[in-house]
Amino acid sequence: MPPSSADLPGDLRERMDFAIAAARAAGDRTQAHFLKPSLEIERKRDGTQVTIADREAESLLRRTIVERYPNDGILGEEHGETEGTSGMRWILDPIDGTASFVCGVPLYSNLVALEKDGRALVGVIHLPALGETVYAGRGMGAWHVVGEGPARRARVSNVAHLRDAVVCTTSLDYFVRAGVEELFSPLQASCALFRGWSDAYAAVLVATGRADALVEPKVAIWDVAAVQVVVEEAGGRYSDFRGGADLNAGNGVASNGHVHRDLERLVGLA
Repeated sequence: MPPSSADLPGDLRERMDFAIAAARAAGDRTQAHFLKPSLEIERKRDGTQVTIADREAESLLRRTIVERYPNDGILGEEHGETEGTSGMRWILDPIDGTASFVCGVPLYSNLVALEKDGRALVGVIHLPALGETVYAGRGMGAWHVVGEGPARRARVSNVAHLRDAVVCTTSLDYFVRAGVEELFSPLQASCALFRGWSDAYAAVLVATGRADALVEPKVAIWDVAAVQVVVEEAGGRYSDFRGGADLNAGNGVASNGHVHRDLERLVGLA
């Protein structure tokens, strides 16, 4: 269940504004490396790519958080976890979509989320190369900013049936690595358009009504913490493949809500 207003910190709006500014600063740092031919790419133990831009952006985010909220915990993709004492934890993905970043594809994002008791309270998805930001706070709605324009309410689509839906996902090899390869074809056959727009960029499409759902078979908590609150505050739903709200489940479904049950039935077959 969503937290009641009594469970929400009194400074949540202040923390949301802080998260927006922090994500945009991380975006500026990563953009300084974007499309640079001299960018060095390394492989982590799990085989995924990492660059100096990932590490610099997360270090910047961590310094900013420690200065402002020294008692909060921090969990980031590149530098691990620092425990806090406040009960609040910041979850960071300095570059979500590193593969896009290193290929010069402008669909990568900077993710900042604030979590308490396993539930995201604030989420920011910043797309610096596209000049878009979507952010949300519990009970405060989701908001979409393009360039220097004003913040406008982000709202999911009204598509009612999965057969009419645009569903975003990742590539087939992620389904294979997650051990759910058998889901790919049924998902593809169930909707009007099944496209390989993935990572948090796809969540922005869902939250702003440009796509109707997102299915991710293999994710980490830093990939989905911001997505959970952004999509839900935009009027949609987020769950893991078993229908729960576990950010550590390793998979996730985000949708406009109308097509969610049908998607849960499909992914629940895994």
